[in-house]
Amino acid sequence: MNLDDFADLQWLEPWGPTSAGLEAELARELGPTHPLFGRKAISVGRRADCDDVLFFLPDNPVSLAVVHLTWTGRREKKPEWPHTTFYASVEDWVERCMQPDHLEFAGISE
Repeated sequence: MNLDDFADLQWLEPWGPTSAGLEAELARELGPTHPLFGRKAISVGRRADCDDVLFFLPDNPVSLAVVHLTWTGRREKKPEWPHTTFYASVEDWVERCMQPDHLEFAGISE
């Protein structure tokens, strides 16, 4: 998996592509016991209606993470923050995250 995997992705609202740049806020928020602490993460997508950001993890066995940034600008004291959910692939993220978020955002019940 690499960044090219996102080039042809059909984004569904409220998700959309984002340019790199949210890595600095992520680094500020991560404490030493957070599973992403010290790992390379590249922002590739962002949810428009909240602070969820999709990060590509090139050097990690699990390749994607959705992180709910807190925007405190400082290290979080609790290890569960910022809240993070991991995904094995783009397909896994689309199925378990983007599609359900889209249905909820659009007010469609399954």
